[in-house]
Amino acid sequence: FALIESLHLVWDNGLNILTGETGAGKSIIIDALGLVLGGRFSAEMIRTGAEACYIEAVFEPDADNHQLNEEMSRLGIAYDPAEPLILAREVGRSGKSRCRVNSQTVNVSTLAEIGALLVDIHGQHDHQSLISTDKQVDILDHFGGEELLSLREAVSQQYYKLAALRAEYNALRTDEQEKARRLELLSFQLSEIDEARLQPEEEEELQKEASVLAGAEKLFEACAESYFLIYEGDDHAAPATAQLEEAISRLDQMTAVDDRLKPVVDMLRESAAQAEEAAREIKAYQDHIDFNPERLEEVQARLNEIHKLKRKYGASIPEILEFAEKIRDEINSYAANDERRAEIEVEIQQISTELAAAAGALSAKRRQTATMLEDSIAKELADLHMQKTRFIVSFEQRTAEDGLLWNGSKLAVGPRGFDDIEFLVSPNPGEEPKPLAKIASGGELSRMMLALKSILAQVDAIATMIFDEIDAGVGGRAAQAVGEKMLLISQFRQVICITHLPQIASMAQCHFHIEKTIRDGRTIVSIQKLNFKERVEELARMLGGAEVTELTR
Repeated sequence: FALIESLHLVWDNGLNILTGETGAGKSIIIDALGLVLGGRFSAEMIRTGAEACYIEAVFEPDADNHQLNEEMSRLGIAYDPAEPLILAREVGRSGKSRCRVNSQTVNVSTLAEIGALLVDIHGQHDHQSLISTDKQVDILDHFGGEELLSLREAVSQQYYKLAALRAEYNALRTDEQEKARRLELLSFQLSEIDEARLQPEEEEELQKEASVLAGAEKLFEACAESYFLIYEGDDHAAPATAQLEEAISRLDQMTAVDDRLKPVVDMLRESAAQAEEAAREIKAYQDHIDFNPERLEEVQARLNEIHKLKRKYGASIPEILEFAEKIRDEINSYAANDERRAEIEVEIQQISTELAAAAGALSAKRRQTATMLEDSIAKELADLHMQKTRFIVSFEQRTAEDGLLWNGSKLAVGPRGFDDIEFLVSPNPGEEPKPLAKIASGGELSRMMLALKSILAQVDAIATMIFDEIDAGVGGRAAQAVGEKMLLISQFRQVICITHLPQIASMAQCHFHIEKTIRDGRTIVSIQKLNFKERVEELARMLGGAEVTELTR
């Protein structure tokens, strides 16, 4: 990883300090830990000549860390709180990661979710997050503990439930004029189809009837001629039935000569009977032929009506009827929408009342908590030689036309409730409190963050805190106070700190020295855990620079 070929570190449970010359590679250690905790990867992180890097971190969380236990269960990762928790990540030059938690393969985001519950990393620029009012709300709420966080979660759930109801209501209400136009069109279409009283097989039957009515004269002529040829005949030719009878008579006489003609005679007799029956059927059909131009006109008019509906609503009568059912369903849905809107109005009123009460309770608890936080911060700042600094948690609640009614005012509400919260600071007596962003120097922000972290370390469940050169802009007595404060935090949490200040390094319970050397033409970063004598030499170097003297020792 980077300039590290291979490295194995075991940290102390308390305050761990990393020191070394600028550029020695101290931050590389923190970068590596950040990567195994699900941080971002870049190809430059892999050591030159290597194809991949592998990082493993072994944690021993408290067995009663309920938040971690619940998260592992939610993620479906096998975990015994009595056993170490091992996070591992291998990354190749292509950027492809292999992440594991207790040998179980996971994705990077899962690794990050678990890592966030194990380690809290702060770099020299991270204190800028204090300027964010969103971050300030989070700090206050976490300081309030489970009771306040539960109230906040209840408000968040109610808020998003109300937002979903309002979105549904607005979707149902969108453009009443468009809805009216749509209903008018649908009603017209349904009325036109219903009034036609279509039957599924009607068109085919009408087409057959129209064909018969249109060809009535030709049908009559064909039947008359056929009946004449089969049954009546004329002076020039006998009818077909008479000719068949003649053929039967002649052949029947010959059966005495050759009985093989009997089947033929039987066939002819059957044909003669069928011809006579056919003649009667033709005559009956002819007698019932309807010469009815008016009925033909009616049938053609009905077919034209059907064709008109087919052009508009479907290729066949079944498709038209199916389209009508869809129209009917849509019209009914508008009626159902009106009912649903009425229901939603009641639900919105109910949820709004509940949300207002929850947000009001959250605000009251926050104000109570803010007073406690202000007192705690004042004590911490005094320890950090900022005793004249006043720290105030400012509350603002904005009114809005679409807000929720609370204590006689319509207040704007969000997923975090009614409150706009901002941390204000007055560094010197007589100055009006102003937002952190406008008055605090880098050193003051660093100490402010440390003060907050020293307080939050006593209430949150994250077991390891890392400070990467947050002592920038801090010196003298303030540096001594920062070191003492880190030592105090290390009574509750494991602390790992990179520093250039001997005042802070002197507080270490476990002191590591990092240096960069060249071996066989390659740059190597190495790390050494210092004993008491070595610590004295390192602190003397930090105090005196390149030349270590008896005085600095």
